[in-house]
Parts: sequence; structure tokens; C-alpha cells
Amino acid sequence: MRTFELRVYTLRTREALDFYAETVYARHLHNFGLFGVEAHGLWTAKADDAPRAYVLVSYAEGDDPAEVAQRYIQSPEVAHDTRDFDVADILGVESTILVPSANSPLK
Repeated sequence: MRTFELRVYTLRTREALDFYAETVYARHLHNFGLFGVEAHGLWTAKADDAPRAYVLVSYAEGDDPAEVAQRYIQSPEVAHDTRDFDVADILGVESTILVPSANSPLK
């Protein structure tokens, strides 16, 4: 069974959120598979006062999400994905490992 993670990115501005969602995340989609990461979606909250992106990803069974994320963050692929983006615009990242219920369609 894959391990699911909800990542919440808080960004400095709406413009930074838009660039992340429309450009950086789209680039990530081409590289996630190289690290065993599967993307399930990116959302923003309709009534959110803060510029936040909610990202659902999963990892291959047995992979440690923190270790995979660290490898990815240090990779040349991330440097390529984030070109033209000031990573200092990411003010914080919250990570929640999710456990599927017995009836969850995502497992």
C-alpha cells in the first residue's frame, strides 16, 4: 500500500502561489516519478485568507516520505523545476502522513 501525504505550502503572496501552482508544480509532475512520488492533485481553499497550496502525493510502499523529499529537494531536478521562482517565497510547509480508511478509494 502506498503512503499518502498531504503537504500544505504557505506562500508569501498570491502571485507566488499562482506561479508555484501554474508553473513549478507542473514542472514537478515531470520529475516526481523519478523519485517514486505520485501526484494526486493540487488545490487551493476557496475561502482561504492566506496564499496556500494543498498538495496530495503518495510514495511507494516502504519508502520514507521524509527521505524521498530530502533526496528530491537536493536534486538537480528541483533546481530545474524551481527556476525563475524565489523559494524564499515559501514561508512554510506542513506535512501530514495520511492513513486510509478501509473504504478509501485511494490506498
